[in-house]
Amino acid sequence: MASQPEAPAVGIAAFTDARTTALASSKERYTERVHRETVEFLRQQGFRVVDGMAALRAPGAAIFGLRSSAEVRQVAAEFAREGVDCLVLGCGSWSDPMLSVHMVREANLPVCLHTASDPQLSGAGVTALTAVGSSLWEVAPNSHALTHERVREDKAPIATWVRGVAALQRMRRSSILLWGGSYCLKMDHLQDDFPRLKSFLIGDLLNEDQYLLVRGAERILAEEPKRISRFLDWAQEAGLQITCDAAMLTPESLARQVALYLAARDRLDALAEENVIAVSIKCQPELSVDWGTTACSLPAFLPLYQDSEGSRRMQPTVCEGDTKGALTCALLGLIAPQVPPLFGDLKDITESGFVISNCGAAATFWANCGQGRPLQGVTWAAQCQGATGGAVGYHSPPAQVTVARLVRMAGEYSLQLGVGQITKMPAPMQAEINWGLHWPHTTIDLGIDPYLLLRAAGSNHYCATLGDRAAEIACACREAGIRLQRIDSNEGLRQVLESVPRRWPG
Repeated sequence: MASQPEAPAVGIAAFTDARTTALASSKERYTERVHRETVEFLRQQGFRVVDGMAALRAPGAAIFGLRSSAEVRQVAAEFAREGVDCLVLGCGSWSDPMLSVHMVREANLPVCLHTASDPQLSGAGVTALTAVGSSLWEVAPNSHALTHERVREDKAPIATWVRGVAALQRMRRSSILLWGGSYCLKMDHLQDDFPRLKSFLIGDLLNEDQYLLVRGAERILAEEPKRISRFLDWAQEAGLQITCDAAMLTPESLARQVALYLAARDRLDALAEENVIAVSIKCQPELSVDWGTTACSLPAFLPLYQDSEGSRRMQPTVCEGDTKGALTCALLGLIAPQVPPLFGDLKDITESGFVISNCGAAATFWANCGQGRPLQGVTWAAQCQGATGGAVGYHSPPAQVTVARLVRMAGEYSLQLGVGQITKMPAPMQAEINWGLHWPHTTIDLGIDPYLLLRAAGSNHYCATLGDRAAEIACACREAGIRLQRIDSNEGLRQVLESVPRRWPG
């Protein structure tokens, strides 16, 4: 079974002056101390740190920092062997900027320049950092040189940057899987430019026919019915409330939905070498009508960390062949791997917030936001659409959330982003729900004019993760060259509207 993603891997190195006449023991000790403090800080953040100086310099060596191109190549090779995601380069005192340029060229990874100011060195760290940064812009050996980050003193922004750019680097080495392809119900905004996406954002986009899941489900129904009963027993022990009826969620259609989920798990296990980090199930109409049962069990349960068959890799899941939705969820899932991303429709936009409610299921984590039993507060009851099947529903509890959505406007990508609060759905609104009564509902308040959001929304599908992850997402977008659009203020929404091209690009 697939494991959870590994911690981000950070390569770290420090530099010193190549001139023998400029060397001073106090400067070298300062460079070493700042370097080791940064290494320890990054480890405390849960990152895997590859210390480029460890094999090169003994503690207390007269010369600590890198000071030649040969040493740079040696350390860059070590970073490559260890598979680091990004670099943190120390600029605590003066060194030839071209050494850092060589490192960025050799490693070809996102880079953060860090300095701390020692009064005894008369601000030499600022001098070094700005000289290196401007040299990276001037030479521009790769895109990372142009998007490099700069941090002074406080190390917390380094951790934020690492989480963002490491998530992007993992995406570039991973795959998105679209069962049934794209798009669904002729929704053009769910389509995309696959070759272009693979050039800067994702390693591969895999398309498989939904028949593979149907065949697997029918095999499980015929040959492994005990797997279905074990899953249902486990789910009810975890808090799930199942309500069958005579028309939609019959015992037979319930078993078919569980079998489809198990078939999807089996297929993901078979594709382990593809490193799939998010999936989409098209569902409509091939499964919901032609096969006769909706695929709501996939977005509900694939994002779980465990099920009746043990620990599993959390798999962000979207519906309807939504490529940009899957990519957004993949990014959120890599930045905050402990939180299965939320995905769903903008069901309503009101003064009290907007409602995300998918058409039959969303990640069940959001029923209690990780508190209590895994499926506490989750119901499985009759679906309101499709031939047969059940919807997996809940109402999310209050929590801080980051809402995000990758969009494309006249061929250009941007990412809409906002930080807000999950609020309790007003009783009158809840009482009025008829269509989709048993769907999952999450009400989010961004503190904005609902009419502006209605005009500026880049999709009817949005995604979310817990907490404030705006800074990490911004780092990933900057590295990828994706423009941010803030949707958590009226001014930001107005800027989105102003950014809409006024002329047809063709």
